[in-house]
Amino acid sequence: MVTRTEAVTRSLRQRVLEGTYAPGARLNEMALAESLSVSRTPIRAALGVLFAEGLLDYEPNCGYVVRSLSLSEAVHIYTVRATLEGLAARLAAEAGLDAPQRQAMRDNLDEMRGLVLGERWEEAQQRRWGELNRAFHALICALAGNGYLTASIQRTLVLPLLTERGVKTFEAQRAVIWWDRSDYRRAYEDHRDIGEAIFARQGSRAEAVMREHIDRAGRLIGRKLAIRSEEELALP
Repeated sequence: MVTRTEAVTRSLRQRVLEGTYAPGARLNEMALAESLSVSRTPIRAALGVLFAEGLLDYEPNCGYVVRSLSLSEAVHIYTVRATLEGLAARLAAEAGLDAPQRQAMRDNLDEMRGLVLGERWEEAQQRRWGELNRAFHALICALAGNGYLTASIQRTLVLPLLTERGVKTFEAQRAVIWWDRSDYRRAYEDHRDIGEAIFARQGSRAEAVMREHIDRAGRLIGRKLAIRSEEELALP
């Protein structure tokens, strides 16, 4: 059963990610409580959660404000994510997989291979690829067995992106919609190599391949974000 604090947290998180509150906007506890028809207690708790998630900053004598994320900062996040997910891959390899876990990873890789090498590459295939991609990375986080590490990785995945024309939700694992099909194939090959390293319990190799996998995605998405920013500036 969802508690009132959890419901308030979800509502405020969605508003931040949708740009209802502009970057730099101060979030007043009393005004938020009135708008959501709740007391200030769940509001205060929710603001603390969003601050921990990296969606808000805290300024002395001002309180919580919506965090602004520039294009360059979005790319920098990938550097952090590469380190964190590389560590997760190494821990997963060192811990080893039981039979169900091994089968789950094989099934994921097999289906992904079928998609990227198949004849059709339309919206449905791309959407399914995205689901498999998120499942693959989530499985590795679970195998790492470190809740704090998993929470830290989650903080790098969804953040409000400040562009010249306002706020956009930047979802790292969904940004691959900008890729060409060759990029998807390269990503699958990385996943395959990561999986092989984990199966063989080669921690250092798994970490190295994962870090390069995330770094490459960051470089690619950084270029795409820059292009989109230039296109927005050209709009009337």
